[in-house]
Amino acid sequence: WRLAIACLLVTIEKLVAEGLLDRGTHKTARVVELGPHSVRDIYLARAYLESEVLRRLARTGDVPAAAVQANRDIAAVQSGAPLDVVEPDMRFHTSLIDAVGNERISRMYRSLVGEVRLCMVRIQSLHLLDTALIQAEPQKILELIEAGEGEAAAELLDEHLGRARERLVAAMGGMPAWEKARQWAGSPREFVK
Repeated sequence: WRLAIACLLVTIEKLVAEGLLDRGTHKTARVVELGPHSVRDIYLARAYLESEVLRRLARTGDVPAAAVQANRDIAAVQSGAPLDVVEPDMRFHTSLIDAVGNERISRMYRSLVGEVRLCMVRIQSLHLLDTALIQAEPQKILELIEAGEGEAAAELLDEHLGRARERLVAAMGGMPAWEKARQWAGSPREFVK
C-alpha cells in the first residue's frame, strides 16, 4: 500500500506542476477548470514559442522529418474519430519545437503540453475544426519552412492557432476576439461587455 500511495502522490504532484490539477496546502487536489481567459493565455504562450521556432527553422530550410510524419498521420485520420487527431497534432507541434535542439525551449513547451492537450481535446470533442484543415495548414507551414519563408510560416501559425483559440473561447461562452474588436469599433459608450 505504501508504494501505491507514494506513486499516487508523485503523480498528483506531477499533474499539479503541469497545471492540470490545483492543490493548496493540506487540500484535496482538484481538476483545473480552464475558462476563456486561460485558453487565450495558453494559446498566446504557444504562439510566442512556436512562431519563433518556425522563423529559426526557415533560416536553414530544414523541415523536421518527425513533423512531416506527424502531419501524414493527421491526414490518415481524416475518416476516423475527431479525437484521434489530437495525438498526431501534438506530435507535429512538439517535433517543430524539438527540431531547434534547445533543451530549455523544449522544456518550456512541454510545461504547456498538458493544458494544450486539454484544449485540443475540447476542440475536437465539440467538432470545432475540420480534420482536413488541421492537416492542410501545417502542411503549408512545412512548405513555408522549406522555402525559407519564416515570417509567412509564423503568420499562418498565428491564423491556425487563433482560429482554434477563438472557436474554443466562443464555445466556452466567452466573446471571440473578432466580436470584441467589432464592438470596440463603435464609440466607447456603445461597447457592451
